[in-house]
Amino acid sequence: MKIRIFMLAVLFSLSASGVFAGWEFVENTKGDDAQTDTQTSCIQDNKMKFVTPDHIMLVDVDKNTVTFADPKRKAYWTGTPEEFAAQAQKNMENMDRMIEKQLSQLPANQREKVRQSLVQEMSRRFQSSPSKIEVKAAKQSDKIAGHSVEKYEVMMNGQLRQELWIAEDVKVNKDLDIKKYGNMMKSFQSPFGRNDQDAALSSPEVMEVISKGWPLRKVDYDEDGYPEREEVVKVENKSLPDTVFALPAGYRQMPMSELFGTTP
Repeated sequence: MKIRIFMLAVLFSLSASGVFAGWEFVENTKGDDAQTDTQTSCIQDNKMKFVTPDHIMLVDVDKNTVTFADPKRKAYWTGTPEEFAAQAQKNMENMDRMIEKQLSQLPANQREKVRQSLVQEMSRRFQSSPSKIEVKAAKQSDKIAGHSVEKYEVMMNGQLRQELWIAEDVKVNKDLDIKKYGNMMKSFQSPFGRNDQDAALSSPEVMEVISKGWPLRKVDYDEDGYPEREEVVKVENKSLPDTVFALPAGYRQMPMSELFGTTP
């Protein structure tokens, strides 16, 4: 009897200490081109990993670092979100010079029209922070990957821009500091203007909803109402080895401009 009680106590302590913590998600993404892409995401101990056939992204919330990798070239860049944003600003300036060089090859009567079109497009993509973000419970439910989910709508200046279908039994907030993660996402955009969808994702209103559970379905809408849908098809709660959150051996570091192909 004493041995049985001891074994039960050990099992309880292992469970309580988080040995079985960690989450792995497999999700499908479908845009307006009807093409479906698959991504695997892992979360544990304030670390995240996102993997597609073309990209790998690692996030270490405690260290405030992010790593982008290209598995085809076995190359990566790593740094803080602030360093990423500063380098992105520099890359945009390089892009401006590249655009001006291309425009100079156009006839003078076409040059200004094309320039204005590009400026308008950039303004749409990287605008100032939205004046109002509101999250509403839509009172709709569904079942995704075996989990019950509730729908929330993210309104930006009164327009529907995002749906979040939250599974409250997927307690990712035990493995991820949602507030810290939200602050990291803000740091990506602040120096050079914020993309509206990214601003919504990192807003306190959205972070509050995500703290209740994890979105197993996410639908983003652009300004014209075209959707991009991400849906989890498999959820596993299990302990993940540290190697999951590291790049494979043999990857070489390179400048961000070279990794993303923005060198003039």
